[in-house]
Amino acid sequence: MTETKKFNWSMAAVVVSLVAQAAALVFWGGGLSSRVAALEARTAPLADGTLARLDEHTLSVSKALERLERKEEVRL
Repeated sequence: MTETKKFNWSMAAVVVSLVAQAAALVFWGGGLSSRVAALEARTAPLADGTLARLDEHTLSVSKALERLERKEEVRL
């Protein structure tokens, strides 16, 4: 006696949903990548100016510290 096998619809639904989720993930990841690339392109020129300002600020703080140290040496 052979028993006929029924098609397992619940398993097919799980497989279809996993495939749909994987496709949505790939679609979402592609969009995210392009948005990040656009943001990097837009903010890259700002980084150079920020770095230059930080260098100048560090230099001015260093000079102020040297002046304070000289004043302290004169007092002692």
